[in-house]
Amino acid sequence: MNPLKKWVRAGLLLLAALQTVVSVWQYVLPRSFYDDFPTVSLDPPYNEHLVSDVGGLGLALTAMLFFAAWVLESRVVLSALIGYVIYAGTHFLFHLRHFDHFSLRDAVGVGTGLGLEWALALVLLYAGWRLHRAGSGGAR
Repeated sequence: MNPLKKWVRAGLLLLAALQTVVSVWQYVLPRSFYDDFPTVSLDPPYNEHLVSDVGGLGLALTAMLFFAAWVLESRVVLSALIGYVIYAGTHFLFHLRHFDHFSLRDAVGVGTGLGLEWALALVLLYAGWRLHRAGSGGAR
């Protein structure tokens, strides 16, 4: 297998694994997620419907990432990563604008973690695009 494909598969599996942990927690134990996940309780009041719906959406992203890693077909990979880049980017940008009530440690931790997650997704999207272009002979 092409080394770039192996790298893309590993990255997809990493994003999917991280998303699985958070999404299952949100969906199955929304109150625990709100109370126990670092910094979440600093956001507006708990809303079970909102947290479990976000968990369900995260599980949909998880399924897309795992499927993309399994089939490694370039259009599926690109589709999953485009969706994930949008999700991770909007999540990261929201937090960048709402650190006013976070401690410095929490702001740095959340900002760094979310920023790295978005950066990984962007790098994987670029790698997936390169694989797609190579597989299609450079044609669209």
